[in-house]
Amino acid sequence: MSALLRAELLKLRSTRTALGMGIAAALVTILPAVLLIAFLPKSTIGGDQAPGILTAGSSLVTYILLVFGILGMTGEYRHGTITYTYLATPRRGRVIVVKLVVYALVGCVAMLLALLLANLIGVIGLPMRGVSYPAPDGAALADYARQIVTAGLITAFGVALGALFRAQVVTVAGTLIWALMIEPLIVVFKPHIGAWLPFNVFSQVISLRIGDTGSAAEGLSRPEAFLVSIGYIAAVSVLAVFISMRRDVT
Repeated sequence: MSALLRAELLKLRSTRTALGMGIAAALVTILPAVLLIAFLPKSTIGGDQAPGILTAGSSLVTYILLVFGILGMTGEYRHGTITYTYLATPRRGRVIVVKLVVYALVGCVAMLLALLLANLIGVIGLPMRGVSYPAPDGAALADYARQIVTAGLITAFGVALGALFRAQVVTVAGTLIWALMIEPLIVVFKPHIGAWLPFNVFSQVISLRIGDTGSAAEGLSRPEAFLVSIGYIAAVSVLAVFISMRRDVT
């Protein structure tokens, strides 16, 4: 298992995908924060709401990490390296588990760095507007922790989707169309169904839903959403391994 972990980390360090995704994540974190500091009224960006406003770009980072997870798996099929991976480790389930763990950790670290970067921009930029930047309180830190965990889950889900569908362009395009267009429509028009759809479930790990307040709003509590998220990743991964055992990888 340790050899697999080292090999997976080596792949991440030796490909340009991780670098490109890192640059993209930094850009979608920096640009919104800088623009918000530059153009929003002082009354809007001042006060305790400043950390939440300046980390708004983190919602885009999650989609970058989703694509990163998909590319991390489909790239192996596209370039044929999956053949050597499975020859070295015939137990395909173990390979998928290691990829899930490694990419989930990378997703968590990437989101942590994005949040730190956004807060650093606030510490530097807001005083230039004559506004003090408040230190994040306990509630903000809890929100950050949930964002970090969700980023890891979404990255791992991307790996699972890549393992299941294999085709890189089709998987990336289809997943983004579903996440950004189709699923939101289902959530709006059929909320009782939308509450259980994958990307809405991931968002509910962060957002406040029924079970947290006892309200009658459609949705899951955070613990329920977390467990369902794990269930989605596990189900797609198991299906991917089951299908891969019956298909040629060359």
